[in-house]
Formats: sequence, structure tokens, C-alpha cells
Amino acid sequence: MNESIKELARDLKEYIELRFDWIAINASEVLSHLVSIILQKVFAILLLGIALFFLLFALAQYLGALMGNPVFGYLSIGSILLLLSLFFLSNSPKFFFSRMKESLTHELSNKLLVKKKDHEQ
Repeated sequence: MNESIKELARDLKEYIELRFDWIAINASEVLSHLVSIILQKVFAILLLGIALFFLLFALAQYLGALMGNPVFGYLSIGSILLLLSLFFLSNSPKFFFSRMKESLTHELSNKLLVKKKDHEQ
């Protein structure tokens, strides 16, 4: 009987160690997935910003040609960007950032649910 209790304790210890290993692997996989999603979004926003910069530069050139002076084109585009900046500095863009947060949370929860379903089977 004493030997069976020792064997049960060894099995329980091994089970707990395996469970901690599984939790660590699962957590690292979820974390790496979250980091990859964030990097993907940052890279997409960076590319969008560069494209927007070139488009606005071309628009400023075109407006300057229409107005007869390139400075007026840059002033008009700069004014529009200044107004947009003031808009985003106000409290109104919370909707945009809450949607981004909601999207990331949804992606992460889907990943966790898929992992949980795989483990249960």
C-alpha cells in the first residue's frame, strides 16, 4: 500500500508538471499570435501612411498648379491636415480605437477558443 501511495504521488507530480508545461506552451503560442497580429496591423498602418503621404504630396502639387503658385497647394493640404489633426486630438476618435481594441480582442479570443476546443478533443 505504501508503494502505491508513492506511485500515486509520482504520477500526480508528473501530471502537475505536464499541466504547467502545457499552460506555458499554450500561453507562449497565444502571445506570439497576438504579437504577430499587432505587427501586421502596425506594418499595414505604416504602409498606409506612406501611401497617404505620397498621395497628399501629389495633390498639393496639382492644387498648386491649379492655383498658379505651388505654395498655395501646400498651404491648402497643410490646413486640411491641421484640421484633421485637431479632430483626432479631440475626444471623438475613441470610437476608432475602441473598434481596433475590439478587433484585437476578438482575434485573441478566437485563438484561445480554438486552442481550448483542440485540447478537449
